[in-house]
Amino acid sequence: MKNLITLLPILLLTMTSMAQNTQNIISVSGNHEYKVQPELTAKMMISLNNIYYDAPGMTFPEIKTSYMNNLSKAGISKAKISEDDLAYTIMGYEKEGTIIAFKTTSIEELKTFLGVKSLGVSRSETTMKFTLTDEEMANYAKLAFENAKSKAEALAKKIGRTVGKVSTISDNNSNKVSGSLYYTNEINTRDYYISVSFELL
Repeated sequence: MKNLITLLPILLLTMTSMAQNTQNIISVSGNHEYKVQPELTAKMMISLNNIYYDAPGMTFPEIKTSYMNNLSKAGISKAKISEDDLAYTIMGYEKEGTIIAFKTTSIEELKTFLGVKSLGVSRSETTMKFTLTDEEMANYAKLAFENAKSKAEALAKKIGRTVGKVSTISDNNSNKVSGSLYYTNEINTRDYYISVSFELL
């Protein structure tokens, strides 16, 4: 009991000190928009599952050959096309088929590929990926930090305070970025985000 009574003032003093420290910290996020030229990948599924009543007598080799010929006519290079039988098998369709993947860094080429139509062919997915170097990440982090500092200074000024030294910096960005494409305005631009805490004077 005596030990508990002795520890209580110390605990209260510590909690008060922590609260004061929290009150003297300002935390903000900073960002920097940067340009990228990612590798774009579009996958199309060629499958007898896509053939219903239009051409019941067609075989898988026939619909595949027809699609590949259409790609060639559209000017799609065979060097940028690959086939992934395993991916199709994993999907669990009961009829014969395959996945055709097209890779490019050109948005126009991607549009051309996606625009090629053929019997038995449907779109599977469209993705993008790119890699940032350590130097690029450091540069973007610095610019994001400057943005964060400007925000902190503006906010501190509004409440009659100023910012001091940096307390913490959190950067959770990855040098390898990938994802599905949903909006075209996200293809060539990305935001680099960091969180920064400053002393509040």
